[in-house]
Amino acid sequence: MSSTFPTNAELNSGPGERAIIISSDGHATAPMKDYAAYIPAAYQEDFAEFCVEFEKVGARTTDPASLRNRMDEYLVEEWIETVIEPGRLEGQGDPHKRVKELNHEGIAGEILFPDFGLPWELHPPLKAALIGYKRSPEKVEIANKAHNRWLADFCSAYPDRFGGLAVVSFADVDDTIAEIRWAKENGLIGIALPSLDESTPFFHSRHDPIWEVLQELEMPINSHTAISSISTHMATGTLMAVPHPACAVPMMTAQAFFSTQQILTHMIWGGVFERFPGLNLVMTEQGSGWVISALQSMDYTWEKSYLRRDVREVVKEKPSFYFQRQCHMGSSLFSRAEAIARHEIGIDKIQIGMDYPHHEGTWGAGPGTLDWLRSTLGAAGASPEDARKMLSENAAKLWGFDLDKLRPVADEIGLKMDALLTPNDYDFFPRGDVHKPLATAF
Repeated sequence: MSSTFPTNAELNSGPGERAIIISSDGHATAPMKDYAAYIPAAYQEDFAEFCVEFEKVGARTTDPASLRNRMDEYLVEEWIETVIEPGRLEGQGDPHKRVKELNHEGIAGEILFPDFGLPWELHPPLKAALIGYKRSPEKVEIANKAHNRWLADFCSAYPDRFGGLAVVSFADVDDTIAEIRWAKENGLIGIALPSLDESTPFFHSRHDPIWEVLQELEMPINSHTAISSISTHMATGTLMAVPHPACAVPMMTAQAFFSTQQILTHMIWGGVFERFPGLNLVMTEQGSGWVISALQSMDYTWEKSYLRRDVREVVKEKPSFYFQRQCHMGSSLFSRAEAIARHEIGIDKIQIGMDYPHHEGTWGAGPGTLDWLRSTLGAAGASPEDARKMLSENAAKLWGFDLDKLRPVADEIGLKMDALLTPNDYDFFPRGDVHKPLATAF
């Protein structure tokens, strides 16, 4: 890379509007041993033994052992040198170090999801499925509650900047409702949808009391690839039969994206949005451009296809009506093609995300968030008005962030609006998501 290019510090210097950015996608988990403070006494000994095993063979998404399953070795080595060794991952479990990373990238606020590595999670899903490792349902519930209580404490360090999402399983409806109410009372702002067994899909009537309380509490629900799904099944036999290990990841990822995106289909055609008009769904890190054709197809089915018209007894409005009323896009890893199609997707729907601390995020593997935005919003000719909506206003309106409180933060650490809307004259992202096509790619 030529030294003649201006540095980000030079691009971001001087007077001018500083953008308030609320990242729609961040992941926070405690160092495994730190969860011990939130584990019931009866499980302390078991969890201590697990922590010893985790130290030996456990791996999180950001660890080299996990990255080598899906990335070239030179990229893993770059990650070790530029991210792990300088300690840039420590913000995953430390709120003060996390804010340091957010400040470095010009991010004022952030929505926080869980990540792999909750209590008794020894391996990321692919490896766990291949070797048959599972947590018991009882330990899943204990782990979820432990994480939620840790996350509430984590967010309390910077309540104006962090918006935490509770983890719930839906396994026991009454227990799930109690946990949602606890989350609301303790400062968490929504839930991350789980993966559900096909026998009890999201539109199953047993879940209606959950949707009712979320609507009552005005807590959005958020789907996220590899966290939320219409299925708990993973085709391990298919993955084990691949001719080369590198072939497994695109197959698994395609399945994960499909199974997450189909939550929208279930919520519309299953009548959930009709029954609960105040329920809001955010779809995060699953692409954004796919909703254009998905909604066109669903509207055609409702309006003009040969399929039965009495579906309207349940789905009383066109599918696009429900999307406009109740859906939002957590447009993490926003691409140039999606930036160009922003008005087709919905300029009032898009919430751009940074995806800290994952490799594919805007912050770590490339030159940073400023150049990512210059390569997407800048290259697409987005206006300051459009940028404000996608970078913060849409998220603030849905999640309740106070932009007046974030303004002083952005004035101190934020990216200059004219800088982030100026196209790059060099391709800083030859690999990754900047150039992915409008349809879902990975």
